[in-house]
Amino acid sequence: MTNIGLRLRHALGDQMAAKLFGPGIWALVIKVASAGLSYLMLVAFARMLPASDYGHFGVMLNVAIVVSAFAALGLPTGVMRFWAGHMSKGEHALAKGFHLGSQKVLAIIGVGLVAAGALAASLGWGLGIFGSPLGALWVALLAVAFSFGDYFSNALRAQNKVLWSMVPRDIVWRIAAPLLAMAILFLTNTLDADSAALSCIAVMFLVALAQCRVSSATTRQLTGSVSAQTRWREWRGPLLPLAGASILYAMIQQLDVVVIGSYLGAEEAGAYFAAQKTASLLGLVMVAGGLVAAPMMSAAYQSGEKRKLQSLCKMLALVIAITTAIGFVFLVMLGEQLLSIFDPAYQSAYPLLLILALGYAIDALAGPTAYLMQMTALEGAYLRIMAVVYALVLTLQIVFVPIYGAIAAAAATAIGVALWNIIAIYRLRRSIGVDSSILSFFLPAQDS
Repeated sequence: MTNIGLRLRHALGDQMAAKLFGPGIWALVIKVASAGLSYLMLVAFARMLPASDYGHFGVMLNVAIVVSAFAALGLPTGVMRFWAGHMSKGEHALAKGFHLGSQKVLAIIGVGLVAAGALAASLGWGLGIFGSPLGALWVALLAVAFSFGDYFSNALRAQNKVLWSMVPRDIVWRIAAPLLAMAILFLTNTLDADSAALSCIAVMFLVALAQCRVSSATTRQLTGSVSAQTRWREWRGPLLPLAGASILYAMIQQLDVVVIGSYLGAEEAGAYFAAQKTASLLGLVMVAGGLVAAPMMSAAYQSGEKRKLQSLCKMLALVIAITTAIGFVFLVMLGEQLLSIFDPAYQSAYPLLLILALGYAIDALAGPTAYLMQMTALEGAYLRIMAVVYALVLTLQIVFVPIYGAIAAAAATAIGVALWNIIAIYRLRRSIGVDSSILSFFLPAQDS
């Protein structure tokens, strides 16, 4: 272990290794804890809600995540890239300008989104799929809360405040939201999809507010009294594809539940939702490692340290592949029991769980491709690949879900994950000579 640590410190440098093994280990621990809490949170809601309401609740959450990606305009990913890039160059005024300006943009969009949600609810839009006359408003409020939560979590990661970036969103929210729902159930003796959504909204806004305060204090500490400067004309170019990629990623991850709910009904959507969230446990190491390493990827790329960037990706690829493989075996062995915790009837979704888990396993073998492309000026290529792949996935789902049911949605998602990663790995090796996948241990990276 000592020799491995010395090799990694030599490859990455003492400063980057310290960041990765300090914040990185904490990020992994928190993500593991949050995965368990996320599961318990969804189980708690499933146990408190009738089957149809749980399906409607799952659809609301997934639609809100997609809408939040639209509302965020790529700023949550942008802050990791631009804060790290500007701070590494000593451009404190620009780092502060991007951070403060992004918050103003999110606030303006949030007000407009809530107004649009209220209007949609008053017109009765979304009643069928959300199961509530106010469903559109709850989705809008959830989307605003998620967009602020995502932004401040990533801003705090970029500012090296790993605990504050993760604990409120990954731990506190997942405990407090179902507890608030339980309190509503205890006081009113009933709980529906509306009350469950309101519980999530209230807690998420409080979490985002707490993270905002910490990030603001950290910004003042790191940038001092320097006046904020902006270069939106320069930032806008990368932000547009970052926003598009975030939207497409959210759609790929979330809208299959909406497709199933539209074609097969709320109860089928609930079962698929349980399988999807169970399979997503396999992605926790990828998310933790990628989010911590993303600012380091940006800094290494901006400073031209390709060998250091490759070493960072190689180490991440190994850790992600090993841990995800262990998790995949665990899901194969105990998947039916995990699904039955939600509802005994959900054991029928075990084949869906296996297919979705296979997609996550393929993603793990590819390593942090998405983070690497967005941190190394390949955001345009990332967007184009995502657009083509998602068009294929959505087409397959629309055509085959009515014929073959939910299994077609899961298969289309897994095919899309595999195709996306094959193209991304090829493009990364060709464009910057860095391989983010487990193959980097066996194939040398290109020089250019």
